[in-house]
Amino acid sequence: MRRLSTRSSVAVISCALAAGISTMGVGVASAAEPETSAVEVLPAGEPVPVSPSEFGYLATHDLTVRASRIDLAEFVASIPVPNQYRAANLALAARFDATVAEALKSPGGCVQVVVDPRATSGNLFNYGFFAVEGKYCD
Repeated sequence: MRRLSTRSSVAVISCALAAGISTMGVGVASAAEPETSAVEVLPAGEPVPVSPSEFGYLATHDLTVRASRIDLAEFVASIPVPNQYRAANLALAARFDATVAEALKSPGGCVQVVVDPRATSGNLFNYGFFAVEGKYCD
């Protein structure tokens, strides 16, 4: 896992959110507006394994709190994208927001971002957001 400065960390998460269109383990977003209240994420647990061909980033608890406070998901949802990607962009923002909320249920919890550059769905890459228990976070 790589450790970055807070500024670099926010940039990494923002880029992953802004550039991604599909999510690992979530499926492809439909063209309809997503139902954000229906977003389900796994409870906070251990960080997920990251293969040598993937990039994994484990945010600190402080950065996860900051992402929640600055509403990073709202920023991503507001990024202008072509109409065909709007629903996926909103689904991405909702997934990130739900993952941050789930991570913060665990004292000291944080978010893990995993990027797989070997996308098979026609996208540039696939990524996943995972809630991590506080005992695994800095």
